[in-house]
Amino acid sequence: MCKGQKTCTELGTDTKTWDKYAPLRLPAWTANSLDIFIEAINLFLQGDAVGCLAKIENTRGPEIADWYIRHGQNTSTFRNAVFGKAPLPELQPLDKKRNPSKSLQDDVFKRDFYKCRYCGNRLISRDFFKLFIEKLNSPVFQKGRANIEIHGIILLAWPIADHVVPHNLGGRTDLSNLVAACYSCNYGKLHFTVEQLGLENPLNRPPVNDGWTGLTDKIALLEKHSITIWS
Repeated sequence: MCKGQKTCTELGTDTKTWDKYAPLRLPAWTANSLDIFIEAINLFLQGDAVGCLAKIENTRGPEIADWYIRHGQNTSTFRNAVFGKAPLPELQPLDKKRNPSKSLQDDVFKRDFYKCRYCGNRLISRDFFKLFIEKLNSPVFQKGRANIEIHGIILLAWPIADHVVPHNLGGRTDLSNLVAACYSCNYGKLHFTVEQLGLENPLNRPPVNDGWTGLTDKIALLEKHSITIWS
């Protein structure tokens, strides 16, 4: 585990090679894991719960979770040690609302086309995730409280509305300061500014619309699906 170490084996020691957009870029193979999960969803919607579970087993969920626990959530420590002296923004009065409402979060995710504005990773609607967990009704795919209890696909694609300027520095809880982020980028950024981590501001890059909708287009079909009863 990189936490508590002098260097992160994933980030490396050559700061010139560090990504300028994401705290730590996700491993390339995780995109395939998400594709397999989408195949699992389609099988489930076709009534093949057993085939769905088999696909989920092939998503490398434990490996994703291990990567996140070891590397993804710890990146800020190493980046801030290098870039931490960057000047802070002028402090603004604190916004009383730190946590965005569900409707505001949904607006952020829709505006950003369910893509992480840091690393570009595809995100999946929270409503879809919650409903799928309920309908599948299996311990194989759950969102527990501790990271070790959260399936790797959820750690990969659960959307978070991230404050670009941290709330404690006066960052507003509104569309002007919130962007869609994956678990890794949100926790990898932690409470630092992008400047303190050597990152470019994601708000300076427009969101990318390639037709991805975070599986929101499948929610209506999923709602009609009966809860799976396992014998």
